[in-house]
Amino acid sequence: MSVARLMLDLVGRSFSDRYTLEARIAGGGMGDVFRGHDLLLDRPVAVKVLQPSLAADPDFVARFRAEARAAARLTHPNVVGVYDWGSADDLTYYMVMEYVPGNDLRDVLATRGALQPAQAVVVMAAVCDALEAAHSGGLVHRDVKPENILIDRTGKVKVADFGIALALDADRTMPGGVISGTLRYLSPEQADGDQATPASDIWAAGAVLTELITGSPPLAGSPADLLRRRAIEAPVLPSEIDPELGEELDGIVLRACAVEPKARFATAGEMAEALRMVAPLWPEPLPLRMLVQEESNLRLPDSEATSIVDLRERTRAVRRPWGWKIAALAGVLLLLAAGGFQIIQRVNRPQIVSVPHLDGVVASKAIHRAAALGLHASIGGTIPDYSVPRGKVVAQIPQGGTLLEGARVRLIVSSGQPRFDVPKVVGGGLVGARSQLATVGMQVGQIQRRYSNQPSGDIVGQQPATGALAWGSRIDLVISKGPRPTSVPDVTGLSTATATKKLKKAGFSVIKVKQFSDSIPKGSIIGTAPSSGAMVPAGSAINVMVSEGPRYKQLTLPDVRTLGIGTARRQLEKLGLLVQVVQSCGGNGTVVQETDPIPGSIVRQHTRVALFVC
Repeated sequence: MSVARLMLDLVGRSFSDRYTLEARIAGGGMGDVFRGHDLLLDRPVAVKVLQPSLAADPDFVARFRAEARAAARLTHPNVVGVYDWGSADDLTYYMVMEYVPGNDLRDVLATRGALQPAQAVVVMAAVCDALEAAHSGGLVHRDVKPENILIDRTGKVKVADFGIALALDADRTMPGGVISGTLRYLSPEQADGDQATPASDIWAAGAVLTELITGSPPLAGSPADLLRRRAIEAPVLPSEIDPELGEELDGIVLRACAVEPKARFATAGEMAEALRMVAPLWPEPLPLRMLVQEESNLRLPDSEATSIVDLRERTRAVRRPWGWKIAALAGVLLLLAAGGFQIIQRVNRPQIVSVPHLDGVVASKAIHRAAALGLHASIGGTIPDYSVPRGKVVAQIPQGGTLLEGARVRLIVSSGQPRFDVPKVVGGGLVGARSQLATVGMQVGQIQRRYSNQPSGDIVGQQPATGALAWGSRIDLVISKGPRPTSVPDVTGLSTATATKKLKKAGFSVIKVKQFSDSIPKGSIIGTAPSSGAMVPAGSAINVMVSEGPRYKQLTLPDVRTLGIGTARRQLEKLGLLVQVVQSCGGNGTVVQETDPIPGSIVRQHTRVALFVC
């Protein structure tokens, strides 16, 4: 039975009568990772199972156990926790870890191409925090790469798979004389076969930072060429890869990825601090949870652990006897002598074929194009993509190089733009709606304004109101202009009941205000505010002035002529009139000679009466 079959058959099994394996979610050089369930604590877990070929090596099993113990001591919010370690049989060793639902950065890069610089700064600052905690505890990660950086559904960043992280005093060489790590993110000293140090993790963090903001690693090329150049060349600056980027992060990448370890940041914490210092240079980024779409197992060709054979082993392999070559040559000569040319053709090895570039090609055409070259292309999965239309190839495995005829090419096909639930913005204002929609990558579309009973400026409708839409979709809004203006009817002189009925029928509410009036009978309407004929929003409150009748009573002015000043004053004031004395004979008069108004006039209380005295 093959190793692949052994690993696949683990789905559904339980370890230690506690951990049930539900689905394979990732694979790497050391083993496969399964989503599992902890029956004892009733929680999801991730279970990493050591490859059977490695489990047969007692020394490696001992390292695996030591790794689990060392990683379990590392507790940090940005580190995937290790819970348990055990074995099911002599060839099945496993490690139980925290399960993080979400995406790794490789999925994010495959979907988006690159992150906003502000988002990349937030992510890598958290990664550096995790590395600082590990380095302080004597652990070196040794394999920092996008696949090992997770973002959960709340936007939390976690560094996973200290799968090749060993205590600093442990042996650094993997079985078979290979150097552990992933080629894209292997530091110069690791590429030279030296031991990994915290500075190696810092180099890898700088490489990942470059890829997050540009979509490309700091160096590219064939494996041998890449390792040679890496040992002598400074990294390509992000602004050189993408001129539209500013130079804000160039200095951080240049220092993190310096060829000499001593020239790099002294600690991962120092790099985190440098990242946070430049963070205010950009606007507030979209929340990291917006990067999480769906879980995916997409892996690029060089994302698995790199095996770099010791050159001494390679030399020994080359120095083999020539006997087999001489025998093969003799066989060929015999076949030619016997006219066996056609036999040789039939036993020839398959041709070497250059892998075509299929990104952006419709899946069916990509399969036919590969078939024309003698390769078998198949769809290995789908992922949402912001820029590649549905049905076209997003990525392929392998992405380039050469293969033998008949080899398989795995295609990852776009399922279209990721979709998000439409936020409900009805009832709020336009500014809030723009912000709410931006959090899910949507924006305001057409705006209509109409009269409604809602306050002016409130959103009273949206289209669509529900459902899920792709990133970048537009939502049309209807904004209230307030109630429709209506003319205030004329109710002057009407009774209070009739005026109220007429105003309410016109769509207004009524506020009664009492006023005195000498001309409008008590209980009738003097007027309104706003006045009749004014255009005001329907539903507005109208002040209705209701007559209380005259404020002062009418009376006939009595004749007080010939009376003394005191007597006349008392008589008039008793009636509620105001008195003003006017000396009309040059002074010190005491008898009223005349009045104004004249006696017998109809006056109201509080009227001022002038008394002319001599």
